[in-house]
Amino acid sequence: MRNYLLASAALLGLVAGGVAQAATFAETDASRNASAFGSPQTKPAPGKIIVHMGGLIAVDGVFANQTSDKSSTTTAKNSPYGMGGYFRLYFGVDGKLANGLIYGGKSEMRTNFAGGQAATYTGTATLNNSSSNSTGSLWYTRRAYGYVGGDSWGIVRIGQGDGPISLFTGGGITTGEAYSTGQWDGDACTIIGPGCPGWAFLDVGNEYVSNKITWVSPSWGGLQLGASYAPDSVGLWANGGNTAYAGGNPQQQTSNLASDMKRPKDMIEVAARWQGNLGPVAVDAMAGYLASNTVKGTAAGIAGLPAGVTGYKGLSVYDAGLSFTYMGASVFGHINGGKSDGAATPMATLTVRKKDQFVFDVGAQYSTGPYTVGASYYQFNHQGAASGTGNRVDQGMSVGGQYTVTPGFDVFAEYLWGKVAQNGVNFVDSNGAATANNKITTSMVILTGLWRW
Repeated sequence: MRNYLLASAALLGLVAGGVAQAATFAETDASRNASAFGSPQTKPAPGKIIVHMGGLIAVDGVFANQTSDKSSTTTAKNSPYGMGGYFRLYFGVDGKLANGLIYGGKSEMRTNFAGGQAATYTGTATLNNSSSNSTGSLWYTRRAYGYVGGDSWGIVRIGQGDGPISLFTGGGITTGEAYSTGQWDGDACTIIGPGCPGWAFLDVGNEYVSNKITWVSPSWGGLQLGASYAPDSVGLWANGGNTAYAGGNPQQQTSNLASDMKRPKDMIEVAARWQGNLGPVAVDAMAGYLASNTVKGTAAGIAGLPAGVTGYKGLSVYDAGLSFTYMGASVFGHINGGKSDGAATPMATLTVRKKDQFVFDVGAQYSTGPYTVGASYYQFNHQGAASGTGNRVDQGMSVGGQYTVTPGFDVFAEYLWGKVAQNGVNFVDSNGAATANNKITTSMVILTGLWRW
């Protein structure tokens, strides 16, 4: 999702305003009580703690037209209009010792709705009447971490949460997510499902849900540094990995299960961000690198790989974003590429072809008072499905705007166009001919209300 940028834009105020900013928290922080992302968001007196709870409700109305709206195999058809939305809760505690050390914890809970089946929960896969649908939803943990910090050395966060690339991306505008619900990383794909362009930037769950240790420095003249390490790709975990032969354990180095072989291990991120001014122009620039190993396969695991796949490569991904802002008008761009097949997803080694991913987003936006409007174009070139006879290209365009009625209440309107295409892949009917439906195009209008507290 968009990670809501209204909240996360202030996250990096945590560490971006001055040498001691990494350990400073202001009552005016826009993410106060509305985010699990960053710094302490209230200012406790030494020796005391503050406990807080926030949340958000988003409600969407959508009008959509897709080439996948009707199945040529079953003749089933979708309605071109509908509603969607979601609900989240944020809990946290902030404290400060007499010696100036800050500490605390943050958590983010989300709902998994009926029809969006959670792993191991078969009961959520069926849609029924409204009452049954609401009782079929499940709460799950998206972020949960503790932190300690100091003026001179920054903040260390331990647990299920963002690494530095996600932090330095999510708090900016360079991916085109700040003027609407989030380009193709926003509300659109939770409503229409199949046919959405894949989002490849590293401000998504594949990056920030893994259990890790993350350090973010104070700001030195607008420059911040960050680093993180995640031993595996799972979040907080209650079960040990003492049955390696069974597969599916987070500590595994090798596995009998082919599905384990595309799990990254030993993920390392390093990143830097600079926020400053060149004369009257405000600059926000970031760059980072992500590397990992993968779980290796035993003979049984390798034998179970999909046709045409001989293994999976460790992640080796570069990422960079840049924006310039003058008197409320901004231009921006973001790129990402390397050994990956989507956001922090290891790419398969194929017998017939290979394609490193490359993704970019470019656009502009303008903000004045309570209004923000913008437009951006997104393109994602990658290897795609192993069954395809060619590589995959995802494209997306977004034009939208946001109006802040009052702090905590925002409305959005946006138009989205997207296309996914790969020869040899039937995107509409999985049981149909592979030569048919090799692309899906989508056009849609979304109207959204967002309430935060």
